[in-house]
Amino acid sequence: MDIVFSINNNAEIMVLPVAPEWEISEDQANETYNGLSFNIRMIGNPGLRTLEISSFFPSKKYPFVNPYADVDPQAYIDFFRRIKTERIPARIVITDKQSVERLNMAVSIDNFVYKYRTNGDADFSVSMTEYIFL
Repeated sequence: MDIVFSINNNAEIMVLPVAPEWEISEDQANETYNGLSFNIRMIGNPGLRTLEISSFFPSKKYPFVNPYADVDPQAYIDFFRRIKTERIPARIVITDKQSVERLNMAVSIDNFVYKYRTNGDADFSVSMTEYIFL
């Protein structure tokens, strides 16, 4: 599985070195109204999808690291911090082991948390929300 982030129409691309499991949340703005003798359920518009992934940025080439990935944790940290600082959307593309695209979505970065380990690797967690271009 590959997880790739890009900004500015692929002007800059970052391949995650270790692809974690991922889960998408798809909310729906449904509402229930209380009637005199029964409740009425109204189906609302779909909400924006959210996604959170957690893994680590390695500081050296482990055998399981994606061959197209960088092994400089600071490069990834700078990439995600720049997205937040410059207030620009990113695109996440996730493909499975057969290179079939499972997700292709523009996102805004809501939260980015990282910490360095003593061996130089950096653990991270990034929360994203779907970004709709107007």
